Amino acid sequence: MMKDRDIRVCIFVMLLIAVGILFLRTEYAVYACLAFAVIWTGQILGFRKVIPQIILFAALEGLLWLIKDVKAAANLPLLLVYLRRLVIAVIAAYPVTKAPIGKLIASLDKLKMPRTATISLAVLFRFMPTVSMEFTAIRQAQKYRGIGMFSVKSLKQFPKLFEYTMVPLLIRTTKVADELTASAEVRGMKLTGQYNSYYEVRMRATDWLALILAGAAVVAIFYLDFTNSFGRFFA
Repeated sequence: MMKDRDIRVCIFVMLLIAVGILFLRTEYAVYACLAFAVIWTGQILGFRKVIPQIILFAALEGLLWLIKDVKAAANLPLLLVYLRRLVIAVIAAYPVTKAPIGKLIASLDKLKMPRTATISLAVLFRFMPTVSMEFTAIRQAQKYRGIGMFSVKSLKQFPKLFEYTMVPLLIRTTKVADELTASAEVRGMKLTGQYNSYYEVRMRATDWLALILAGAAVVAIFYLDFTNSFGRFFA
């Protein structure tokens, strides 16, 4: 159950973490940012929603620890470092991607964004989860037909497996794109003039408080990181 939080606050936190996570210098700061993203998303959507991302982060962390001193790994450790940070950004983006599309558009309109940018972002946030759902459905259909995704036998037939996966995925995503376009036209997205929304978008006292606390938490993480306070505390 999604907690009724103003989407503009969620967008602010998402951008703050997504941009800032690239500039963190220490692992302690990365872990602190992960903890903040989990708490932020968990108190909005429920902590069960972020368990898969936490497991993925832990798996990437374990793989990085295993290969960090392996010379044959080349640039793979660096890739894993940034993949871990990408997981944190994905966690922070969850409250935005899970918001009702109408509420998201109304919130973006309140931010005075161009209508073309508003529609593009709304479609993007809705299209990517749909692709993930379609991919899961394709995997289930392949499993019922005895086509393994990660078995040794399937790896030997990777070109065929790739074809069996990508062709139906492309067909389904093309159909979904057409459906999204038709839905946008029915909702009058091409019309000009004043728009009214079913959703009431306004900042309440709890939203302002969440905005201040979230901003202060992220600023504190970066301050402690750049002053090397994390290192002195855990030394």
